[in-house]
Amino acid sequence: PLFRPDYLADFCRRIFYSSGVPDVEAGIVASRLVEANSFGHDSHGIIRVPQYLGAIAEGDVVPGAVIETAQESTASATLDGNWGFGQVVAGQAVTIGAEKARASGLSVVTIQNSYHIGRLGAYVEELAQQQFIGLLMANAHGRGNIIAPWGGAEGRLATNPLAVGIPTGDPGAPIILDMTTSAVAEGKVRVKLNRGESVPDGWLLDADGHPSNDPNVLYGNPRGMILPFGGSAGHKGYGLGVMVDLLGGALSGAGTTGHPNARLGNGCFLLIIDIAQFVALEDFVNDVDSFVAYLKDTPPMQGFEEVLIPGEIERRERARRNDGIEVEDETWRQIVDCATKHGVDID
Repeated sequence: PLFRPDYLADFCRRIFYSSGVPDVEAGIVASRLVEANSFGHDSHGIIRVPQYLGAIAEGDVVPGAVIETAQESTASATLDGNWGFGQVVAGQAVTIGAEKARASGLSVVTIQNSYHIGRLGAYVEELAQQQFIGLLMANAHGRGNIIAPWGGAEGRLATNPLAVGIPTGDPGAPIILDMTTSAVAEGKVRVKLNRGESVPDGWLLDADGHPSNDPNVLYGNPRGMILPFGGSAGHKGYGLGVMVDLLGGALSGAGTTGHPNARLGNGCFLLIIDIAQFVALEDFVNDVDSFVAYLKDTPPMQGFEEVLIPGEIERRERARRNDGIEVEDETWRQIVDCATKHGVDID
């Protein structure tokens, strides 16, 4: 099926609202999920609706939770999300961090006790549009040990993503790096599963540590695992994953991966830099734009049409998907089941 983004956002909002999520909060979560689909990150899109509803039912996420400030200084804060929706908690972190960065030149906000925050790139893009540099890292709050460490044959890390946003002279075209430190995000394996497709080589190991192209192995009992990114240079992805776990988990107080009784969510580290307090903003964006032009002027190698900048593929995908977002049949079936269960009509 092909759906308009505004239809999907409203449909998902109504499903969340019917399950006890306050209307404004339901709108925020639904919009962030559909936004992820719009940018081509289906792994963080509406495929998560059944997961989120299950988390509400199990008490793993608390609709309407009050976000508290556990610690604070002029340039820092630790937010306690009290297990509210991560999209709401992370949005509050961006607002607080931006205010502190304007006052101090830079700020660091960490997050604990938050459910899944979704696509990290959304938050650093918002900051870049305000002429900040943003760096965001997230672990799985002590859970999610599905990534094999370099040289290991058992899951010990979460996917541990990171994102960086840097403004350019075009407010609508910031440079956005949004990546996991694993070979692939777990949600991309879930998308392959729902589409009935195999996964590429280099993504998965089964529970015995053997390479596999079957997405089912990640959800079996015992579970398989995802490899760190980098292929033969996987030690680089592993090393980055360790650092994300320490900054997102240990520094926030959320905990590093490996605690058996940990609650699934995101521990986060957010660094915000007010560019104008380091260098003239005009000089900065001129330098960035010149650098981008220099990179894109590179003759393409065989098999490529052009050199792309981080975030450029997502912007093009969003423009393409403005006319409609494709949702695989199995994902749509699951969402319709959720709607039916909660008494939401399908328009």
